[in-house]
Amino acid sequence: MVAVKTTIEIPDELFREAKARAATEGIKLKDLVADALSARLRAPSNSQKRRARFPIIRNKAGSGRITDEMVNAAAEQMQTEDIEHYAQFMRR
Repeated sequence: MVAVKTTIEIPDELFREAKARAATEGIKLKDLVADALSARLRAPSNSQKRRARFPIIRNKAGSGRITDEMVNAAAEQMQTEDIEHYAQFMRR
């Protein structure tokens, strides 16, 4: 593996903490930084963490598919029920 030499600025306290951790673990500071950076890059990004997950609902074998006609019929029935529900309040 080819290594690249670079300069970065980090807060003094973070540097002291990292240097102490590297010493405690018996490794070089550059190895600690490389390991930490590698772990961060492997972790899911913020946009991946916020992604909504929807449940997968499987139908029973042989129950067929839901068609547009079925959806439209259900929507019409719900609309009819809503109209009847609100009509009760208007009669009072």
